[in-house]
Amino acid sequence: MPSTAPSPTRERIMDATLELVLVRGFGGTAVTDIEAGAGLSPGSGSFYRHFRSKREVFEAVFERELERARRHRAGFERGPVGGAAEAVLTRRFLEQLDYLAAIRPLIMLLAREHGRFPELTARVRGALPDDGIADEAAHLTRDLDGAPGDGDPHALLAVVVSALTGYHLSREFFGRSPAGVDPERFAAALAALLAARND
Repeated sequence: MPSTAPSPTRERIMDATLELVLVRGFGGTAVTDIEAGAGLSPGSGSFYRHFRSKREVFEAVFERELERARRHRAGFERGPVGGAAEAVLTRRFLEQLDYLAAIRPLIMLLAREHGRFPELTARVRGALPDDGIADEAAHLTRDLDGAPGDGDPHALLAVVVSALTGYHLSREFFGRSPAGVDPERFAAALAALLAARND
């Protein structure tokens, strides 16, 4: 059975897999391509000293990127917030946009391969958007005197997450911000909409 202990070669294989799958897709990536990308001799079987199959390495890459995303999200400020609610929300939304940029490889893997690996997609959905919305709703409701609203903070934050994700994806796919609106203006406008709801 291949070793699961971290090693430089194992990491190189995972890095090569990520790079190749993002460009060619899972189906278009051969084990020999991964070996070459990792600096191993293609066709030598070196890959199989570390992973049993292409699927196994893909799942390991997916797990690694998911764990990186979780660690990044855990680094968000969670202490008491001060200042105007709108300024606090603007800062949080900018953090979320930075977060989406940081987890780009995971988002791109999902975009490319979600149909082939629905169980992995479900895990990411539960670990990131669903849990993230629950965490943020509880935090904002507690620290911003009822924001983001007394009615249904989970639904409201689902709207916010969709807006942030849409803005991020628009920048990724079209190469610029929608209508030339930079992240600071976007975050401030979204914060103003949310704050106005509580006036």
